[in-house]
Amino acid sequence: MYIALIVFMVLAAVVCIFAMVVVIVDLVRGGDKRASVVYAQPAQTADGAENEAPREDSEVQTDTVAVAETEAKEELGENTVVISRTERKTLDEKFRELDERMQRYYIEIVRHAMNKPASKQFKNDRYEEYKIGNTRLVRLQIKKDAVICEVTLVNSDFRTYMADNKVRVKQAPTVIRIEDEASVELAKNGIDIAVKGVEEEREYKRLLRNEKRRNARKLNS
Repeated sequence: MYIALIVFMVLAAVVCIFAMVVVIVDLVRGGDKRASVVYAQPAQTADGAENEAPREDSEVQTDTVAVAETEAKEELGENTVVISRTERKTLDEKFRELDERMQRYYIEIVRHAMNKPASKQFKNDRYEEYKIGNTRLVRLQIKKDAVICEVTLVNSDFRTYMADNKVRVKQAPTVIRIEDEASVELAKNGIDIAVKGVEEEREYKRLLRNEKRRNARKLNS
């Protein structure tokens, strides 16, 4: 009987210990859950306001750029004028914006220069130019809805002087603003004078070569 009592007490003690262990384990698990919940909630400041949750990197970068732009504007000041670059219109775009009369004047001058013997066209986004060799006949530009022609008028005697003395002088072109038929004729006459100057220079060089040959033959005879 004593042995049975002892065994019963031992079993009761084991059951009590097991029950205590189960209770302790439940308490530990419950505490971890409450701790995780507290961590997930936003922290509160001393006055009870909740702090914002951590934001994404893109939001932080956007705010940084906005702050930088604001600071840049403040550094410029109210009296600073910011000038933005605008795209420059091409010659063809400007031509399309001309009225019909100015387009007709432009084409008439171009055809006059183009029909000259050995005339070559050089064109870019800023101007259209016609040359014979290195001599410019005319350069056409469009500025503020107006056709501008540049012609170089060189006196034949002055050209001969430069050739004889091997002097190179860059002469400023004559600028003609095309406004009516009279200015168109003036530009065309300037082209004719330039062509005549080219022909005179070629003839002068031909005579000079012939003279050198005669002198060479005299020395060899």
